[in-house]
Amino acid sequence: MPKLIALICKKQEISEEDFQSYYEDKHVPLIKSIFPSLTGYKRTYLLESKLLHGEFSLDPINQNNRFNVITELSFDNDEGLNQFFEIAAKDNIVKRIRKDEKKFLDSIKTIMFRID
Repeated sequence: MPKLIALICKKQEISEEDFQSYYEDKHVPLIKSIFPSLTGYKRTYLLESKLLHGEFSLDPINQNNRFNVITELSFDNDEGLNQFFEIAAKDNIVKRIRKDEKKFLDSIKTIMFRID
C-alpha cells in the first residue's frame, strides 16, 4: 500500500489550537472531496519536548516548533496514488488547495515523502 508522508508547519501567527481546528474541520474535508482515491488520511500532531536534550520533561522547549503535524496519506495501490498525482497536477486544483493552505499552514516549509 503506497503512502505519502508530509511534515507540516503551521503559520507562526496562529495558535496550535486554531491550526488543529482549521486542519480538521476545513482542510481535511476539502482534501477528501478532491481526491477520491485517498483511502487513509491520518494526522499526528507533534509536541516538541526536552526529552532529547537531557531533561525528562514533556514541557515545550519553545513555541516555534519546526513541524506541527505528520500527515499520512494512504492509497490502496499505485493506481490510486497515480490518480492522486494526476488530479494534484491540475492548475485549478493547485490554486484551490494553496488558497486554503494560506489560511493555516506554511506550505513552503512542508516536506513530503513517498513510503511503501
